[in-house]
Amino acid sequence: MVYSTYLVTGASGLLGSQIVKKLLDAGHTVRGSARGEKVSNLAKVFANYDKFTVVDVPDLATSDLSVAFKDVEVLIHVAAFLPSFRGEIEVVEKFATEGTERIMDSARLAGVKTIIVTGSQVTYNISGPFGPRDWQAVTFDDARNTTEAQHFVVYIAQKIISEQTMLNWAEKHPDTRVVIIDPTYIFGPFVPNYKHIVNHPKLYVLESSNYFVHFLLRPENKVFVVYHGWMDVRDIATLTSTPIVVLSWVLLKVMTGKRLLPISRKSVPELADRLCSTEKAPVFPMQVTDLDRNEKYLGVKKGSYTSFQKSIVDTVDSIHGR
Repeated sequence: MVYSTYLVTGASGLLGSQIVKKLLDAGHTVRGSARGEKVSNLAKVFANYDKFTVVDVPDLATSDLSVAFKDVEVLIHVAAFLPSFRGEIEVVEKFATEGTERIMDSARLAGVKTIIVTGSQVTYNISGPFGPRDWQAVTFDDARNTTEAQHFVVYIAQKIISEQTMLNWAEKHPDTRVVIIDPTYIFGPFVPNYKHIVNHPKLYVLESSNYFVHFLLRPENKVFVVYHGWMDVRDIATLTSTPIVVLSWVLLKVMTGKRLLPISRKSVPELADRLCSTEKAPVFPMQVTDLDRNEKYLGVKKGSYTSFQKSIVDTVDSIHGR
């Protein structure tokens, strides 16, 4: 299928901005949603593209979405509260439930027939199963009982409830195609001019999982993020911006058993004195998704994924403007 006009929510984030760039480079018309000061900042990021406009959506549950959906054919819903969010849990819950239903209702009312949503693998137990409704048993009640140090539980609850809401909505509206893509940790470079949104390394924690890569560039670092899967942001952007998917749910997980330190003094010699010790990096078990299944249903060739080495080195380049 070929579409011309897209609405991308969360367009100011690491993934959302890469999706916008993929679509614009392919010649499509793109409207990106953002809120607050990110509206003007996002406009600066894509100022060189005539087919890009920004729409201010302060609150999915209450904002007027008619302007956002004018002439839109495809909705790519990326917006979500990040794990760094420190506000009221009720705000996140309302976004995940009422906000999710409202944006999907608005899309359908506007004539949108394809909705693509980016979820997260954190909604599933790490050992599986990984079926369309095999979520972890985490609720917003659990989130309310967590401490400040356990704020990631709020993020997990949000993702689970959002996905449950989407699938329930999709079952009631079979005339609209809903595709949910659940990637693992996302690494990779920011789009050009992203400095208009994030202009200091300390802000990476607020914007993306690239913050974890920044940890590797601290000589004193002894903390490593334990995870069992990753994908390059550019690969996910390609998948998400090409709505040829025939499944209603897709789990994306690509990982090989190796140390979480694919950058070295050889790959980034000018930053050699900033790298933390390779001896302290953990080794993770082998976990690789069914790439044959991905190729069958997504059309993505097994050999086309960005390598872990390239993904992390490109991320470092992006962070430091090399």
